[in-house]
Amino acid sequence: MRALVIGGGIGGLCTARALAQAGLDATVFERADALKQIQVGGAIHLWQNGMRGLQRLDFADQVEQLAGRGAAVERAEMRNWRGRLITWWSVKEAEQELGAPTLGVVRPDLHRVLTGGTKDGVLQLGRECVGFEQGTGVTARFADGSEETGDVLIGADGIRSAVRRQLLGDEPPRYAKYASWQALAAYQDEAAPVGLFRIVWGPGARFLFYRVSEELVYWEGIFATEAGGSDPTGGRRQAVLERFRGWDRPVEAIVAATEEDAIARTDSYDRPPVKRWGEGSVTLLGDAAHAMTNAAGQGANQTIEDAVVLGGCLRGASDPVAALRAYEERRIGRTAKVNTLAWNLSSLSRLKNPVACAARDNLLKVMLGTVGKRAQRKDMAYEF
Repeated sequence: MRALVIGGGIGGLCTARALAQAGLDATVFERADALKQIQVGGAIHLWQNGMRGLQRLDFADQVEQLAGRGAAVERAEMRNWRGRLITWWSVKEAEQELGAPTLGVVRPDLHRVLTGGTKDGVLQLGRECVGFEQGTGVTARFADGSEETGDVLIGADGIRSAVRRQLLGDEPPRYAKYASWQALAAYQDEAAPVGLFRIVWGPGARFLFYRVSEELVYWEGIFATEAGGSDPTGGRRQAVLERFRGWDRPVEAIVAATEEDAIARTDSYDRPPVKRWGEGSVTLLGDAAHAMTNAAGQGANQTIEDAVVLGGCLRGASDPVAALRAYEERRIGRTAKVNTLAWNLSSLSRLKNPVACAARDNLLKVMLGTVGKRAQRKDMAYEF
Protein backbone atom coordinates (compact mmCIF):
# COMPACT_ATOMS: atom_id res chain seq x y z
CA MET A 1 0.00 0.00 0.00
CA ARG A 2 1.40 3.41 -0.95
CA ALA A 3 0.72 6.51 1.15
CA LEU A 4 1.20 10.05 -0.11
CA VAL A 5 2.01 12.38 2.81
CA ILE A 6 1.70 16.09 2.05
CA GLY A 7 3.92 18.26 4.25
CA GLY A 8 7.41 17.67 5.60
CA GLY A 9 7.05 19.17 9.05
CA ILE A 10 6.81 17.30 12.35
CA GLY A 11 3.46 15.75 11.44
CA GLY A 12 4.50 14.57 8.01
CA LEU A 13 7.79 13.06 9.17
CA CYS A 14 6.25 11.32 12.19
CA THR A 15 3.53 9.99 9.91
CA ALA A 16 6.10 8.64 7.45
CA ARG A 17 7.83 6.81 10.29
CA ALA A 18 4.56 5.41 11.68
CA LEU A 19 3.44 4.21 8.25
CA ALA A 20 6.82 2.62 7.54
CA GLN A 21 6.54 0.75 10.86
CA ALA A 22 3.08 -0.39 9.72
CA GLY A 23 4.53 -1.80 6.49
CA LEU A 24 3.35 0.93 4.10
CA ASP A 25 5.37 2.60 1.37
CA ALA A 26 5.18 6.26 2.41
CA THR A 27 6.52 9.27 0.51
CA VAL A 28 6.54 12.80 1.98
CA PHE A 29 6.08 15.75 -0.38
CA GLU A 30 7.25 19.11 0.97
CA ARG A 31 6.82 22.40 -0.86
CA ALA A 32 10.00 24.01 0.54
CA ASP A 33 13.04 23.71 -1.71
CA ALA A 34 15.55 23.19 1.12
CA LEU A 35 15.55 21.68 4.60
CA LYS A 36 16.72 24.96 6.13
CA GLN A 37 13.41 26.50 5.06
CA ILE A 38 11.43 24.08 7.22
CA GLN A 39 13.97 23.59 10.01
CA VAL A 40 13.07 26.92 11.58
CA GLY A 41 11.31 28.17 14.68
CA GLY A 42 11.97 28.46 18.39
CA ALA A 43 11.25 25.52 20.67
CA ILE A 44 8.66 22.86 21.40
CA HIS A 45 7.60 21.57 24.77
CA LEU A 46 7.18 17.82 24.51
CA TRP A 47 4.84 16.66 27.25
CA GLN A 48 4.66 13.01 28.29
CA ASN A 49 2.04 12.13 25.69
CA GLY A 50 4.25 13.48 22.91
CA MET A 51 7.33 11.73 24.26
CA ARG A 52 5.39 8.48 24.61
CA GLY A 53 4.44 8.85 20.96
CA LEU A 54 8.09 9.39 20.03
CA GLN A 55 8.93 6.25 22.00
CA ARG A 56 6.51 4.32 19.81
CA LEU A 57 8.18 5.80 16.75
CA ASP A 58 11.69 4.97 18.05
CA PHE A 59 12.73 8.63 18.12
CA ALA A 60 12.63 9.25 21.88
CA ASP A 61 16.18 8.15 22.73
CA GLN A 62 17.67 10.44 20.08
CA VAL A 63 15.54 13.36 21.23
CA GLU A 64 16.54 12.85 24.87
CA GLN A 65 20.23 12.66 23.93
CA LEU A 66 19.86 15.77 21.82
CA ALA A 67 18.12 17.75 24.54
CA GLY A 68 20.16 16.58 27.54
CA ARG A 69 18.92 16.52 31.11
CA GLY A 70 19.12 20.31 31.27
CA ALA A 71 15.97 20.36 29.16
CA ALA A 72 13.97 17.95 31.31
CA VAL A 73 11.10 19.49 33.28
CA GLU A 74 10.51 18.41 36.87
CA ARG A 75 8.12 21.08 38.16
CA ALA A 76 5.42 23.06 36.36
CA GLU A 77 3.82 26.07 37.95
CA MET A 78 1.58 29.04 37.33
CA ARG A 79 2.07 32.40 39.00
CA ASN A 80 0.50 35.82 38.63
CA TRP A 81 2.56 38.72 37.34
CA ARG A 82 3.36 39.88 40.87
CA GLY A 83 4.81 36.48 41.77
CA ARG A 84 1.96 34.88 43.73
CA LEU A 85 1.79 31.12 43.20
CA ILE A 86 -1.49 30.06 41.60
CA THR A 87 -0.84 26.32 41.36
CA TRP A 88 1.91 23.81 40.65
CA TRP A 89 2.35 20.11 39.91
CA SER A 90 5.17 17.60 39.89
CA VAL A 91 6.12 16.69 36.33
CA LYS A 92 8.77 14.36 37.72
CA GLU A 93 6.13 12.20 39.39
CA ALA A 94 4.24 11.91 36.12
CA GLU A 95 7.48 10.94 34.35
CA GLN A 96 8.07 8.13 36.82
CA GLU A 97 4.49 6.91 36.50
CA LEU A 98 4.27 7.09 32.71
CA GLY A 99 7.84 6.14 31.81
CA ALA A 100 8.43 9.23 29.68
CA PRO A 101 10.04 12.59 30.47
CA THR A 102 8.88 16.08 29.55
CA LEU A 103 11.43 18.04 27.53
CA GLY A 104 12.04 21.43 26.02
CA VAL A 105 13.48 20.90 22.53
CA VAL A 106 14.72 23.37 19.93
CA ARG A 107 12.43 22.94 16.94
CA PRO A 108 15.11 22.72 14.20
CA ASP A 109 16.98 20.11 16.24
CA LEU A 110 13.85 17.99 16.58
CA HIS A 111 13.17 18.29 12.88
CA ARG A 112 16.70 17.10 12.10
CA VAL A 113 16.16 14.00 14.21
CA LEU A 114 12.90 13.25 12.40
CA THR A 115 14.45 13.91 9.00
CA GLY A 116 17.32 11.58 9.84
CA GLY A 117 14.77 8.85 10.51
CA THR A 118 13.55 8.77 6.92
CA LYS A 119 15.15 6.62 4.25
CA ASP A 120 16.62 8.16 1.10
CA GLY A 121 13.92 9.28 -1.29
CA VAL A 122 11.13 9.31 1.30
CA LEU A 123 11.24 13.11 1.73
CA GLN A 124 10.94 14.99 -1.56
CA LEU A 125 11.54 18.75 -1.47
CA GLY A 126 10.18 21.35 -3.87
CA ARG A 127 6.92 19.42 -4.36
CA GLU A 128 4.01 21.76 -3.65
CA CYS A 129 0.69 19.93 -3.62
CA VAL A 130 -2.12 22.01 -5.11
CA GLY A 131 -4.92 19.44 -5.07
CA PHE A 132 -5.94 15.82 -5.54
CA GLU A 133 -8.33 13.60 -7.44
CA GLN A 134 -9.91 10.38 -6.27
CA GLY A 135 -10.79 7.32 -8.28
CA THR A 136 -9.14 3.99 -7.75
CA GLY A 137 -6.93 5.29 -4.96
CA VAL A 138 -5.93 8.94 -5.03
CA THR A 139 -3.75 11.15 -7.23
CA ALA A 140 -1.96 14.21 -5.85
CA ARG A 141 -1.36 17.15 -8.22
CA PHE A 142 1.66 19.41 -7.83
CA ALA A 143 2.44 23.00 -8.81
CA ASP A 144 5.03 21.89 -11.36
CA GLY A 145 2.40 19.88 -13.24
CA SER A 146 3.53 16.48 -11.98
CA GLU A 147 1.31 13.87 -10.35
CA GLU A 148 1.73 11.02 -7.86
CA THR A 149 -0.70 8.16 -7.29
CA GLY A 150 -1.22 6.18 -4.10
CA ASP A 151 -3.75 4.26 -2.07
CA VAL A 152 -4.19 6.95 0.61
CA LEU A 153 -3.30 10.63 0.92
CA ILE A 154 -2.61 12.35 4.26
CA GLY A 155 -2.74 16.14 4.37
CA ALA A 156 -0.16 17.21 6.97
CA ASP A 157 0.49 20.53 5.26
CA GLY A 158 -0.24 22.95 8.07
CA ILE A 159 -2.89 25.44 9.12
CA ARG A 160 -3.36 26.72 5.55
CA SER A 161 -3.42 23.23 4.08
CA ALA A 162 -4.21 22.84 0.39
CA VAL A 163 -5.61 19.37 1.11
CA ARG A 164 -7.94 20.76 3.78
CA ARG A 165 -9.07 23.55 1.46
CA GLN A 166 -10.25 21.04 -1.13
CA LEU A 167 -11.90 18.82 1.47
CA LEU A 168 -13.54 21.40 3.72
CA GLY A 169 -13.55 24.69 1.81
CA ASP A 170 -11.49 27.87 1.94
CA GLU A 171 -12.47 29.05 5.42
CA PRO A 172 -9.72 31.30 6.87
CA PRO A 173 -8.06 30.43 10.19
CA ARG A 174 -9.55 32.01 13.32
CA TYR A 175 -7.53 34.82 14.90
CA ALA A 176 -7.06 34.37 18.66
CA LYS A 177 -6.84 38.15 19.22
CA TYR A 178 -3.31 37.99 20.55
CA ALA A 179 0.24 37.82 19.28
CA SER A 180 3.37 36.41 20.83
CA TRP A 181 7.05 37.21 20.97
CA GLN A 182 9.30 34.15 21.18
CA ALA A 183 13.04 33.67 21.56
CA LEU A 184 15.91 31.61 22.91
CA ALA A 185 18.13 33.38 25.43
CA ALA A 186 21.44 32.51 27.05
CA TYR A 187 20.33 32.96 30.65
CA GLN A 188 21.52 31.23 33.81
CA ASP A 189 20.16 32.27 37.17
CA GLU A 190 18.62 30.61 40.21
CA ALA A 191 15.36 32.35 39.35
CA ALA A 192 15.08 30.12 36.26
CA PRO A 193 16.55 26.82 37.44
CA VAL A 194 16.94 23.66 35.43
CA GLY A 195 13.73 21.63 35.65
CA LEU A 196 11.26 24.53 35.93
CA PHE A 197 8.40 25.25 33.53
CA ARG A 198 6.58 28.44 34.50
CA ILE A 199 3.57 30.30 33.11
CA VAL A 200 3.00 33.83 34.44
CA TRP A 201 -0.45 35.39 34.07
CA GLY A 202 -0.99 39.13 34.00
CA PRO A 203 -3.37 41.80 32.68
CA GLY A 204 -3.94 41.15 28.98
CA ALA A 205 -0.85 38.97 28.73
CA ARG A 206 1.03 35.92 29.88
CA PHE A 207 4.69 34.93 29.86
CA LEU A 208 6.17 31.44 29.92
CA PHE A 209 9.65 30.01 29.98
CA TYR A 210 11.45 26.68 30.18
CA ARG A 211 14.94 25.42 29.47
CA VAL A 212 16.06 23.66 26.31
CA SER A 213 19.56 23.15 27.79
CA GLU A 214 21.48 24.13 30.88
CA GLU A 215 22.53 27.32 29.11
CA LEU A 216 19.47 28.28 27.03
CA VAL A 217 15.98 29.38 28.05
CA TYR A 218 13.06 29.47 25.63
CA TRP A 219 10.45 32.11 26.38
CA GLU A 220 7.18 33.44 24.98
CA GLY A 221 5.49 36.71 25.74
CA ILE A 222 1.82 36.58 24.75
CA PHE A 223 -0.24 39.79 24.63
CA ALA A 224 -3.70 40.88 23.45
CA THR A 225 -3.57 42.88 20.22
CA GLU A 226 -5.10 43.24 16.78
CA ALA A 227 -3.83 41.15 13.87
CA GLY A 228 -1.08 42.46 11.63
CA GLY A 229 0.77 44.52 14.23
CA SER A 230 4.50 45.18 14.17
CA ASP A 231 7.32 46.50 16.34
CA PRO A 232 9.73 49.38 15.66
CA THR A 233 12.72 48.37 13.55
CA GLY A 234 15.50 47.44 15.93
CA GLY A 235 13.21 48.02 18.89
CA ARG A 236 11.51 44.68 19.41
CA ARG A 237 13.32 43.78 22.63
CA GLN A 238 12.49 47.19 24.03
CA ALA A 239 8.83 46.67 23.08
CA VAL A 240 8.81 43.39 25.00
CA LEU A 241 10.49 44.98 28.02
CA GLU A 242 7.95 47.80 28.05
CA ARG A 243 5.04 45.36 27.79
CA PHE A 244 6.28 43.23 30.71
CA ARG A 245 7.76 46.03 32.82
CA GLY A 246 7.34 45.34 36.54
CA TRP A 247 6.54 41.64 36.18
CA ASP A 248 7.95 39.31 38.79
CA ARG A 249 11.53 38.14 38.45
CA PRO A 250 12.98 36.76 36.18
CA VAL A 251 10.71 37.92 33.33
CA GLU A 252 12.47 41.19 32.56
CA ALA A 253 15.93 39.68 33.13
CA ILE A 254 15.28 36.90 30.61
CA VAL A 255 14.11 39.39 27.99
CA ALA A 256 17.05 41.70 28.67
CA ALA A 257 19.44 38.75 28.14
CA THR A 258 17.95 38.08 24.69
CA GLU A 259 19.59 39.24 21.48
CA GLU A 260 17.41 41.63 19.49
CA ASP A 261 17.60 39.55 16.30
CA ALA A 262 16.61 36.38 18.18
CA ILE A 263 13.09 37.64 18.95
CA ALA A 264 10.31 36.70 16.54
CA ARG A 265 6.74 37.98 16.57
CA THR A 266 3.72 36.06 15.29
CA ASP A 267 -0.05 36.44 15.40
CA SER A 268 -1.86 33.44 16.84
CA TYR A 269 -4.50 31.52 14.87
CA ASP A 270 -6.31 28.23 15.20
CA ARG A 271 -8.94 26.14 13.41
CA PRO A 272 -12.24 25.57 15.26
CA PRO A 273 -12.98 21.87 15.76
CA VAL A 274 -14.85 20.17 12.91
CA LYS A 275 -16.66 16.85 12.73
CA ARG A 276 -15.09 15.65 9.48
CA TRP A 277 -11.45 15.40 8.46
CA GLY A 278 -11.57 13.25 5.37
CA GLU A 279 -13.34 11.68 2.47
CA GLY A 280 -12.62 8.46 0.62
CA SER A 281 -8.88 7.83 0.51
CA VAL A 282 -7.93 11.23 1.96
CA THR A 283 -7.59 12.47 5.54
CA LEU A 284 -5.96 15.27 7.52
CA LEU A 285 -3.39 15.28 10.31
CA GLY A 286 -1.79 17.79 12.67
CA ASP A 287 -2.39 21.51 12.09
CA ALA A 288 -4.19 20.77 8.84
CA ALA A 289 -6.82 18.96 10.92
CA HIS A 290 -6.81 20.73 14.28
CA ALA A 291 -4.50 23.76 14.45
CA MET A 292 -4.73 25.10 18.01
CA THR A 293 -3.35 28.04 19.95
CA ASN A 294 -0.27 27.51 22.06
CA ALA A 295 -2.11 28.06 25.35
CA ALA A 296 -2.35 24.34 26.18
CA GLY A 297 1.11 23.47 24.84
CA GLN A 298 -0.30 20.52 22.93
CA GLY A 299 -0.08 21.36 19.22
CA ALA A 300 2.96 19.24 18.36
CA ASN A 301 2.08 16.62 20.96
CA GLN A 302 -1.36 16.01 19.47
CA THR A 303 0.22 15.81 16.03
CA ILE A 304 2.57 13.07 17.21
CA GLU A 305 -0.41 11.22 18.67
CA ASP A 306 -2.18 11.52 15.30
CA ALA A 307 0.75 9.90 13.50
CA VAL A 308 0.98 6.95 15.88
CA VAL A 309 -2.77 6.28 15.78
CA LEU A 310 -2.90 6.57 11.99
CA GLY A 311 -0.09 4.06 11.64
CA GLY A 312 -1.88 1.65 13.94
CA CYS A 313 -5.14 1.95 12.03
CA LEU A 314 -3.48 1.30 8.65
CA ARG A 315 -1.33 -1.58 9.85
CA GLY A 316 -2.53 -4.68 8.02
CA ALA A 317 -5.68 -2.88 6.81
CA SER A 318 -7.48 -4.62 3.94
CA ASP A 319 -9.73 -1.59 3.47
CA PRO A 320 -7.67 1.64 3.66
CA VAL A 321 -10.73 3.88 3.44
CA ALA A 322 -12.27 2.21 6.49
CA ALA A 323 -8.92 2.51 8.27
CA LEU A 324 -8.84 6.28 7.67
CA ARG A 325 -12.36 6.66 9.08
CA ALA A 326 -11.33 4.61 12.13
CA TYR A 327 -8.37 6.93 12.65
CA GLU A 328 -10.64 9.98 12.45
CA GLU A 329 -13.13 8.47 14.88
CA ARG A 330 -10.36 8.01 17.44
CA ARG A 331 -8.78 11.42 16.97
CA ILE A 332 -11.49 14.00 16.23
CA GLY A 333 -13.04 13.98 19.70
CA ARG A 334 -9.69 13.89 21.47
CA THR A 335 -8.22 16.83 19.57
CA ALA A 336 -11.46 18.85 19.74
CA LYS A 337 -11.29 18.69 23.52
CA VAL A 338 -7.69 19.94 23.59
CA ASN A 339 -8.39 22.56 20.93
CA THR A 340 -11.30 23.96 22.96
CA LEU A 341 -9.21 24.02 26.13
CA ALA A 342 -6.44 25.91 24.31
CA TRP A 343 -8.94 28.44 22.92
CA ASN A 344 -10.53 29.01 26.33
CA LEU A 345 -7.13 29.50 27.97
CA SER A 346 -6.23 31.91 25.19
CA SER A 347 -9.37 33.90 25.95
CA LEU A 348 -8.30 34.16 29.59
CA SER A 349 -5.01 35.69 28.42
CA ARG A 350 -6.87 38.70 27.05
CA LEU A 351 -8.48 39.73 30.35
CA LYS A 352 -7.24 43.11 31.58
CA ASN A 353 -9.60 44.25 34.34
CA PRO A 354 -7.98 43.59 37.77
CA VAL A 355 -11.14 42.01 39.16
CA ALA A 356 -11.48 39.75 36.10
CA CYS A 357 -7.80 38.81 36.34
CA ALA A 358 -8.19 37.85 40.00
CA ALA A 359 -11.22 35.72 39.14
CA ARG A 360 -9.22 34.11 36.31
CA ASP A 361 -6.38 33.22 38.65
CA ASN A 362 -8.82 31.62 41.11
CA LEU A 363 -10.43 29.72 38.23
CA LEU A 364 -7.04 28.39 37.13
CA LYS A 365 -6.33 27.30 40.68
CA VAL A 366 -9.60 25.36 40.79
CA MET A 367 -9.22 23.96 37.26
CA LEU A 368 -5.77 22.61 38.07
CA GLY A 369 -6.61 21.47 41.55
CA THR A 370 -6.66 17.82 42.56
CA VAL A 371 -9.32 16.81 40.02
CA GLY A 372 -7.68 18.83 37.24
CA LYS A 373 -4.29 17.31 37.90
CA ARG A 374 -5.75 13.83 37.75
CA ALA A 375 -7.43 14.65 34.44
CA GLN A 376 -4.16 16.06 33.09
CA ARG A 377 -2.31 12.90 34.14
CA LYS A 378 -4.96 10.82 32.39
CA ASP A 379 -4.47 12.86 29.20
CA MET A 380 -0.72 12.24 29.36
CA ALA A 381 -1.45 8.49 29.58
CA TYR A 382 -3.44 8.46 26.34
CA GLU A 383 -3.68 4.97 24.83
CA PHE A 384 -2.40 4.93 21.28
